[in-house]
Amino acid sequence: MTLEALVTALTCLSTPSTTLPGNLVTNIMVDSTLTFRNHTLGCPAAVLDALMMRVHSMTAELQSLHADLTEVQQLIDEYKSQAPRRPIETRMQLFETGTPSVDDTPRNCIGQKHGLVRIRISPDMEPFYVNCDQEKHDGGWLVIAYRFDGSEDFYREWDTYKTGFGSLNSEFFIGLDKLYRLTHSDTHELLIIMRNEEGEYFANYDQFSIGSEAEKYFLYVLGSYKGNAGNALQHHAGKKFTTYDQDNDDNGQNCAPIHMGAWWYGRTCVKSNLFGTFQHRHGQQIDYYKGILWNHIQPGPKGSLRYVRMLIRPYKRS
Repeated sequence: MTLEALVTALTCLSTPSTTLPGNLVTNIMVDSTLTFRNHTLGCPAAVLDALMMRVHSMTAELQSLHADLTEVQQLIDEYKSQAPRRPIETRMQLFETGTPSVDDTPRNCIGQKHGLVRIRISPDMEPFYVNCDQEKHDGGWLVIAYRFDGSEDFYREWDTYKTGFGSLNSEFFIGLDKLYRLTHSDTHELLIIMRNEEGEYFANYDQFSIGSEAEKYFLYVLGSYKGNAGNALQHHAGKKFTTYDQDNDDNGQNCAPIHMGAWWYGRTCVKSNLFGTFQHRHGQQIDYYKGILWNHIQPGPKGSLRYVRMLIRPYKRS
């Protein structure tokens, strides 16, 4: 029905002289066979027939549109019930950046610069700084302990050894908790570099890891040895860590106060004691096995090594 015809029909029906029996629209909706060709009203029959057809057509269109909207709503409800829900933070991040964030923080010192590097061992840990060595023994090493001038006291309690102490730019120990997490994140090897008055020595173990605090950080794995310092650490494999306030060694007495240090002490306490007392002057030698000792190059009872670095890196299988 054209716009002109529709206007004509509405004008006709609105004329005061035109009188319809009952409600025309209701009659059309109820009885679709109703015709007006033979009526004697003021409106032409053709106009009224066309108006009736238009009303029926619009009714059908509205019903079809209602059915389409109902189907769309059902699809939306189904999608909401099946789609995985992301946390608000993740949705906001996707909205802002368009892609999920990627943490490119390194896990170790492999391929990193020489010096201070920020690493993250695993997603559930906060990142922290470490000292990387890319110069010794093909690089990739992470320094876990460093002693060279006696500026840091290594005769410490359990909780301090657990968290670590000192400064990365000076003497320090990384901490047993971090050392445990590091050595359990991947297979690691251990390198120990030592110096005395006669020269520099090293001991390399192709596997190294320690247990958790619940296991007293025991020396869990110690692999094959190579080097020129002697295999003094082998005596301590499988031993628990001991401090002066927590005695976990196999000896009848606490080895830590006897040897003024902390270590994986065994039944006879020391074949090595790298966290012993630093000797500031060579002319005043420390006695009674209290110094920084390594059985083959500085066995004691007197004296002390003047330089120690302990380093780890993921094991490079040849």
